[in-house]
Amino acid sequence: MPTYYFRISGTDPFFTADGVELSNDAVAWEEARSLLRDAEESLQAGEDWTLEVLRDQCPLFRIWLHSEKAGDTLPEGD
Repeated sequence: MPTYYFRISGTDPFFTADGVELSNDAVAWEEARSLLRDAEESLQAGEDWTLEVLRDQCPLFRIWLHSEKAGDTLPEGD
């Protein structure tokens, strides 16, 4: 089975240094989505995060999260 690594960069960085053996890329994708659901509790307005999935140390998937407070761009009073 291939070994997958998950790396979150941003305000609360995370990396699976030992990797996780999973049966295929589809299972790794679901694991990445699960990690994002867990991490979303820490996401704040104005932060940018990237989740990268590597298979045997080679990049496989990247998910970018960008957030901004919409009120910062609206005229005052709206």
